[in-house]
Amino acid sequence: MPKKGQKGLRKPFLEWCAENGKRGERLANEFREELPTELTYGSKYKAKWKCLKCKHVWRAAVNHRTRSVRPSGCPKCAHNAHVSKTHNFLAWYEKNGELGKKLSREYVDKDKPPTAVPKASHYKAKWKCSNVECKHVWRAEMCDRTRSDKPRGCPQCANHAPASKTNNFLTWCEKKGERGKKLLKEYVDPDKPPTAVTYGSKYKALWKCAECDHEWRATLNQRTHTRSANACPACKARESAGDEHAAG
Repeated sequence: MPKKGQKGLRKPFLEWCAENGKRGERLANEFREELPTELTYGSKYKAKWKCLKCKHVWRAAVNHRTRSVRPSGCPKCAHNAHVSKTHNFLAWYEKNGELGKKLSREYVDKDKPPTAVPKASHYKAKWKCSNVECKHVWRAEMCDRTRSDKPRGCPQCANHAPASKTNNFLTWCEKKGERGKKLLKEYVDPDKPPTAVTYGSKYKALWKCAECDHEWRATLNQRTHTRSANACPACKARESAGDEHAAG
């Protein structure tokens, strides 16, 4: 049974194309699956497409290509979108108020000046956070930073955002199963409760090992980092000494 409100999405893809003029005709011609009659225009199936302009072949969900708001097109054409005096990142940020000013300050890519790249490009440009306390440098696609719906910001600032009811160490631990339970148990900082710090904070909190009761200080981000989690130094020292003894 289709979900409530989804009945209209069951319309066959080719029937939808026939009803949507030149756009529908183009999508029907770009469609490269063998059985288009078995798919609906609202399907989430990642179909094969071939661009009529540049001949690029790629896969994309049918409903991403047929949706009325920001339908997806050929990724290669988007990446190589034509740049002109009126169609470039510089022209875009001059027309986009505070967001445009902010992005113009943060754009520090030396390979492509802002006049050489379109604002909706998939080009991964270099950015430098304008927050004087951060100055983090990272790469992000142009389209991710200039989109009107939830534009992407500095990843380091996002990790170190002020604690709130939904963004704090306690809520992070509650979502991380046994690992979260262990870290929450070892967090014994008397100055800041787990609701007053975030999992990505550089605050040096006090911890007490659940195994040996050793106390030490380490930043939140060191202990929550998935690749190099900072464990109890006393336990690590004993393990190292045991390995050396066994090797000798």
